Amino acid sequence: MGEDHTVPLTDQAMAVLRHMQETRDGDLIFPGATAGGPLSHMAMLGVLKRMNRRDATAHGFRASFATWGEECTDYSDALRESALAHQYKSEVMAAYARGSKLEKRRALMKDWADYILPVSKLRVVAFN
Repeated sequence: MGEDHTVPLTDQAMAVLRHMQETRDGDLIFPGATAGGPLSHMAMLGVLKRMNRRDATAHGFRASFATWGEECTDYSDALRESALAHQYKSEVMAAYARGSKLEKRRALMKDWADYILPVSKLRVVAFN
């Protein structure tokens, strides 16, 4: 959306980052296909294609989060939308919403991470 968006990282995300940092070659944790370049905006689509997953889309991951949040939690619409970096539909609401909701989003993301991959089942492996 053209604005900074701070994302609280869960234990599961930090485990992936630690693994990537230990095995990386260069300055970037997630390098792109071009030497020394960052990931492109199409990187996730490329991973799905290499996995031969025609039944999934990158946007589907966001939709899965949104559906889980709405159906399985009591987190507010505003908090879930904030986690997705969505802007308020109402200009009035947007004018008054100036905080980042970081600590509330931290709890939301921890619950999401525990739902999709409990720490007890976490195993980070290389994928080529």
